[in-house]
Amino acid sequence: MHTSVFQRQASPQVGIRKTVNLCLLSALTGLLLIGCATPNEKADQNRDRVERALVSHSVHIDIGEPAVMSLPQRNVRVTEQLLYHVRLFDAQGNQLDERDEYQNLPWSEKTVTVVAGNFQTTLQTDQDGLLQLNLLNDGFLDLDYQNLRVIQLSAQVDQSSRREENILIGRDLRSKLHEAVALIYDNLEEDDVEQWAYRVQRLAELELEVESNQLENMLILLTTGDPVLQGEFIQALDVNKRP
Repeated sequence: MHTSVFQRQASPQVGIRKTVNLCLLSALTGLLLIGCATPNEKADQNRDRVERALVSHSVHIDIGEPAVMSLPQRNVRVTEQLLYHVRLFDAQGNQLDERDEYQNLPWSEKTVTVVAGNFQTTLQTDQDGLLQLNLLNDGFLDLDYQNLRVIQLSAQVDQSSRREENILIGRDLRSKLHEAVALIYDNLEEDDVEQWAYRVQRLAELELEVESNQLENMLILLTTGDPVLQGEFIQALDVNKRP
């Protein structure tokens, strides 16, 4: 098959047109990309800049009321307080404003040191910064309850920032703690159900209702496998509770 002269001459023109079209398309695409990028670049250039410098970082311990403990439990709230100095600048670096910002955060899941005389231990706050102090927990059994006068709580951010608070221990509570430890922790297997019931009732008489209820519930749970023994314990409880 022969190709005409007109066909042979048209081929270079077609190639030139394709080249020109590709160049135009590339140029248009580039302009579109530049047009899209330019507003963002201008926005970045016009954006204000904020600088925040930490001025101080401290801890606050709220021991609650009253200052003297009359019960072995106390909820203590711990917060950390941060002070920032904030400066606002425009795109040219000129300062527009400056201010101090305060931030209060819970001392979340962090340690608090507890000191009582020669006794020392550490407790951990929950995620809300709440510390549940209970002087009848097994971690405090080494306390000298008779001579216990004050509990010191401390929390520390770093070597330069530390906070301490003292909780006084009332005389009545000291005597209750000494007796309550034996009622709660002495070997239960050596006692009969009447003695179990006496322990529960005696804790209630000492106004330690939380510990009394906990011991009663624990003994009912422990006797679940022996309905007869459990029934005897419940009956003994009723007898001890009678005036």
